[in-house]
Amino acid sequence: MSRFKTIEDVWDYLDAIPRFQSAGDKAVHYSLDTIKAFCASVGNPQDRFPSIHVGGTNGKGTTSHILANIYNDAGFTTGLFTSPHLEVYNERVRVAGKNITDEQMVIFFRNYEELLNQYNLSYFEISTVLAFWYFSEAEVDLAIIEVGLGGRLDSTNIITPGLSVITSLSLDHQQMLGDQIQDIAHEKAGIIKKGVPVVVGNLPGEALQIIQERVRKTGSKMYAVSDLEPKWKHGLFTLKTVGVTLKTNVREPINKWNLAMAWQVVQLLNEKFPVANESLKTSLSEFKGARGRFEKLSPEYEWYFSGSHNMEAVDALLETVRELGEITETVLVFSSVKDKISKEYLERFQGFKKVYFYQQEGERAAKNEDLSGIITPELIDNDNFEIILKELQTELVIFAGSFYFYPIIKRWTKA
Repeated sequence: MSRFKTIEDVWDYLDAIPRFQSAGDKAVHYSLDTIKAFCASVGNPQDRFPSIHVGGTNGKGTTSHILANIYNDAGFTTGLFTSPHLEVYNERVRVAGKNITDEQMVIFFRNYEELLNQYNLSYFEISTVLAFWYFSEAEVDLAIIEVGLGGRLDSTNIITPGLSVITSLSLDHQQMLGDQIQDIAHEKAGIIKKGVPVVVGNLPGEALQIIQERVRKTGSKMYAVSDLEPKWKHGLFTLKTVGVTLKTNVREPINKWNLAMAWQVVQLLNEKFPVANESLKTSLSEFKGARGRFEKLSPEYEWYFSGSHNMEAVDALLETVRELGEITETVLVFSSVKDKISKEYLERFQGFKKVYFYQQEGERAAKNEDLSGIITPELIDNDNFEIILKELQTELVIFAGSFYFYPIIKRWTKA
C-alpha cells in the first residue's frame, strides 16, 4: 500500500528532503544522470511538449511569467515551471495560470513511489519531474521552463527546447558556479542546444564572448535584445529599432530587458505559436509584474517586496526606489543568507534612512554578526514586528534580500 494517501503525506516526504534554502549545495546533485534515468523510466515526459528554456542570473522568473501570460492570453494552453515557490509548493507548476492541484500531486507521488525510492531524487529534481509529468498529462501546447541554478547541470537541462533565453549574467552562487563571470557564463551557456536559437539580455562583454563561442560550437543563432534598444521611463516602454511604444504597469526600469526578451521570443516563434500583434501588445502592457518582484504589499501603505539577493539585483532595486522617492527617505527591512553577504553587497544599503534585519532559520541563514559592522541594523523578529510595522505605516518601506523572506513578510503584513 502506498505511503501517499493524502497531500499531507506528500508534504511530509518533501519536508524530509534537504532544500537549497537551508542546506545550500548539499541539496544539489551535480549530474543529469539521475533525472535522465528517472524520466526514461516514466516515458520521457519532457519530450512530449514544446518548450522554451529560460536561464540567467536575474530576470529569468519575471521573463518566464511574462511569456506564460502572453501565450495564455493568445489562447495556448501554457505550462509554467518556476522556483522557488513563495508561499505554497504548488506554485512551481502551473498550467493555464492555475497551480497544480493537491490531488494531482498525490497521484504523481503514488504512481511513482517505487521510482522515487529507487532514484533518491533531490528536492529540485522531484519538482522538475513533477512539472514534466504534469505538462505531459495536461497536453500543454507549450511550456515555459525556468532554470533552477546555473544551467549546464541543472535538472531542467534534459529538455530540447524550441528556443533558449539567457536573461542576464552576474556573480551569484559562486560557491557552486565559480568565482569569475566567465565561469558562470560557461554554466549558463550550457542550456544552448545544437541548432536551437538563443535570446540574450544585457550581458557583460566577457560573458557575451563565452555565449558567442557556445553558439558557434552548437550551430545556433543568437539574438541580442540590446539591438532592439529597449527603453523604460515612468512606465513607458519602447523598442526604438522596431518602433514599439507601450504604456506598461511594471514599476521597475530593469523590466525593459525582460519585456524586450519576451517580445523577441514571440517574434522568433511566431510561425509555430502565432500571437497577434495587438494581443502581444495588450499582454505586455497589462503585465503587472511577477509576485515577489517589487510587489506592492498593501493598498494602504507604500510597502514593497523585492527578492533582490545579489549585487546586480540590488542595484536594479535601488534604481526602482529612486523612481518612487529618495533612498535617504526610505526604510529597508531585509534578510539574507550567508553566501550572499559581502562588503560590496552591504555597502549598497548604507544610504537608507533606516535598516532592519531579520534572521532566518537554517544553516545558510545570515546572522547579525555576519554583517561585519558595515551596517548596524535594528533587529526585527516575530515578537516585535507588529510594533515596528505600526511605526512604519507612513514610510516608504522596502522588504528585500531573499525570496525565502516572502512568506514571513506576507504573514506579518496580514497580521
